[in-house]
Amino acid sequence: MQAQTHFENENKDNFAFLKDGLGELYKQAVLAERYYFTDPQSSMAKIRLFVELACHELGKHFKLRPPVHGDLSNKIKMLQASNCIEEWVIGEMNALRHDGNRSVHMTEVNGAYIAEMKVSRTRMKQHMSSVFEIAKYVGQTILGNSQKNYDAWQEPTPCKLSSFVTDALNGSKEASYYLASKFYSELLEMSEQAGKSRWWHKEQYLDKQADLSYWLEKAHRQDHSQSWLLFAKCYANKLLQEEATRNAKTCFKLALKVDEEGEVAFEFGSYLLKHEETKLGEEYIRQAAEQGYHQALSFELDVAFRSGGDKESWVERGIEYRLPEAFTADAFLKLEAYEFEPTEESLKALRSALVAAQSRRAPGIALLKSYVDLTVYAEQQRDKAAQNQSIQIMVDSYESVPDYLDVELRLFNQITQNDKHYDLMIEIYHQAILQANDELEEANVKYTVVKHALIKAGEKFKMRDGVKTPKPIPTLLQEAADAGHSEARAYVNSAEGKAVLKSIGFTNQGKMQKNAAEKVKNKRKRKLAKKAKRK
Repeated sequence: MQAQTHFENENKDNFAFLKDGLGELYKQAVLAERYYFTDPQSSMAKIRLFVELACHELGKHFKLRPPVHGDLSNKIKMLQASNCIEEWVIGEMNALRHDGNRSVHMTEVNGAYIAEMKVSRTRMKQHMSSVFEIAKYVGQTILGNSQKNYDAWQEPTPCKLSSFVTDALNGSKEASYYLASKFYSELLEMSEQAGKSRWWHKEQYLDKQADLSYWLEKAHRQDHSQSWLLFAKCYANKLLQEEATRNAKTCFKLALKVDEEGEVAFEFGSYLLKHEETKLGEEYIRQAAEQGYHQALSFELDVAFRSGGDKESWVERGIEYRLPEAFTADAFLKLEAYEFEPTEESLKALRSALVAAQSRRAPGIALLKSYVDLTVYAEQQRDKAAQNQSIQIMVDSYESVPDYLDVELRLFNQITQNDKHYDLMIEIYHQAILQANDELEEANVKYTVVKHALIKAGEKFKMRDGVKTPKPIPTLLQEAADAGHSEARAYVNSAEGKAVLKSIGFTNQGKMQKNAAEKVKNKRKRKLAKKAKRK
């Protein structure tokens, strides 16, 4: 029997909120963390038990009759039939049940029975994140815990590196692989540092490289299933020297033979794209996405939205494999559908998509939710303070929105109500222009920038400071007026507008009319310059 390395989470206790009131559930969650690195199969068995206990606790809380009973699949079905449990929780439980069952049952391969289950670190991290989300839901439902107190799940950290070394030398391939992965990550970080940010000496780099080579070779000799992939990544990133019979491509191809989750296909595809083998690289990434690998699904969603491809299909695939950003993309598509045809049915679909995305803590969903509150439910949100709060939420969550979702014009139209967001207006100006439906909408964006830029210029007049604009203010104003924007035309015909067009006092640098003292000073300088020339 292999020695087991114990883990403690030195940063925080992920499941502390379950301690008082749900002690047994807490115990199973902590045990799942303990074997997270060194024995994924045992960790999955504890996760399965956690799900089963959660079913009983929820059934008892909602006083289900008859009480939940039977196998785990039946218990989850009983919770679902009660309509007391949110649908996303049922989905997460079933996903964990599937891999949990594999951890406690044997598999027959070519007439031989195999009790070992292989789970990648990526998949284990997804599973532990799911356990954390279910734990939060149970804690809120049964104990009344506040969701605001929780962050995302954090990986446990080992007590001592020496314990890994001991286990690896005693034959633990998981410990050997952990050490190799650790040195790979550290060496990769060192290789990316250059110039003043580089803190290490050549000898330190070579020592780390030797550690990586030693433990990776050991994990490989111990027949760790992911050793070929780690070799490939080392060669691809030039962390280890390629050999005559072993290079990045050959290692990727050998790793593909045991690739069950799509990680190898994605890494190989990314490697090929980097080396200008575009067609083959895209094929491998598509293969990984079809296997449900999250990074590959994210790549395909990006391609589909930017190229106008089969967006709905990839969103469905992403939701099927519980990719968080797929829920954001789904809500975005539902918003577009509602804006195109605002009906009760499309509004209901939009609401459902927002609820599902919020429950999954999908990235950037707060922006879409606040936008819907400000536009779709505008009549219900007349309070100015509530409106400002929603706008601020949009601003704060903008950075987390997937890059391929066109939210800039929607964000621009909301933040123009307040000058304090001027810098963000300028930052997203070009994307907002590209997302405009027609020339008049483009003109509105330009004229809005002009109005706010002139206000800013007035505020900065005393400081003699500049105002940043995407184009000179007169140019933006003229383009907006030429496109037929009524306010811009009216302003152009005013005395102030004519002065702006003539660049009298207003430029894109924000310089205003000079005061009397500065005029006298400049006049004196010119006189002195003329005298110097005469001499």
